[in-house]
Amino acid sequence: MTIRTRGAGPLAALLIGAAACTVAAPSPATVAPSPDRPARTVTSQASASQRPTASATPSGTPQLTTLDLHVETVDPDWTDFLLEFASDGESVIYSSGAADGSDDAAAPDLWRYRPGAEAPELLWGNPRRDRSLVRIGGDRHIWAFAEMPLDNTRAWDLWLLTEPGGEALLLDTHPGDEDVSSLVPSFVVHEGQVAWTSFDSGPSGPVSQLLYAAAPDWESRLIAERPARESELWFPSLRGSLLAYTEAVYSTDMLTDERHVYLTNVADPDAQPVRLDTSGLATMPLLVNDGVVWKEADRGFSMFNWGRLFLHDIFTGETSLLSMSSQEYVNYPSAGLRFVAAWGADAFTFTVYDLDLEMSRFVARYDHKTNQSVPQAHVAGDLLVWLYTTVDDSPIPGHSELRYTFLPGAGTDRDR
Repeated sequence: MTIRTRGAGPLAALLIGAAACTVAAPSPATVAPSPDRPARTVTSQASASQRPTASATPSGTPQLTTLDLHVETVDPDWTDFLLEFASDGESVIYSSGAADGSDDAAAPDLWRYRPGAEAPELLWGNPRRDRSLVRIGGDRHIWAFAEMPLDNTRAWDLWLLTEPGGEALLLDTHPGDEDVSSLVPSFVVHEGQVAWTSFDSGPSGPVSQLLYAAAPDWESRLIAERPARESELWFPSLRGSLLAYTEAVYSTDMLTDERHVYLTNVADPDAQPVRLDTSGLATMPLLVNDGVVWKEADRGFSMFNWGRLFLHDIFTGETSLLSMSSQEYVNYPSAGLRFVAAWGADAFTFTVYDLDLEMSRFVARYDHKTNQSVPQAHVAGDLLVWLYTTVDDSPIPGHSELRYTFLPGAGTDRDR
């Protein structure tokens, strides 16, 4: 790839070791976002004090187009006792207790369904049947998953799997201390690398850590550490050797916080992280081509609350509103090669953001009266996976299934 540079500043120095990655070097003189924060598609700025619903598309907003997609469904018989699901860019992965054939709450195993296959494949069978995989992720042929016991014990284990049916590598584990948060790690797997956040005990009290490991030895390396009562590290994102993450900085009474997104280079041990946001509300960053997408919940609300998406251009330093029209508020965004997906506050409208065309695109729309909805979605590579649900008024529980499709690749289908 061609690296574009515009001088020698802190962000340029940060990216010198990232020449082989897919994100080019930005302008070092324009690290701070633009103060006017222009919107790529204008949307309402209503409060997020309650779970919001999508607002009408304002006058002047570009007309949204519907993607022409071939949608498939994973046979619901294979996804019984489903807990978590994700795309690894090639397959649908999910945690389930289907191997036991029971209807209890446990989902101890990791499965994958490769589009076109006759049946799913058991990637990892958990010898501890009283556990559940509560967070999963992967990148084609490498997967990570966080496991917790069902008895509310303050414990978790973070595992890495590099071969279907192989032995999982224990990356990290909760120390068991009562004063150490038992929140499970957030993590990302990308091109033979894994980064994760963790709570651990420290010499002066609990700490929040950001760690990194890479093939072939997967030896963990501490990237950053903070006293947990002062700040926490969350939501790593990798692209090439670039690593973005969130730091939540707490007030002295821990009742309020500021959230910042930082960018560093794991290939350079001397790299100093560069803060990208100016709002103090940025969280859940995702590295995309030439930029970083993040979510901002309204001030005064948790970083896990519904919020709006923003796109930070690392060439210009400008930060603009990324509209998921008519889906104003979203949560838990994910990014593929060309599209950004998220959980929508209005589950009856399913849109993704097209980074090529710089606009939102419809995947599906449902009338509220039909009781069809899409509460969760995840994209990696070009493979989009989502949970489709129906609800009715009868005593019989509603139906849910995993649906998936391959989205248009970067540079293709530009007019559709």
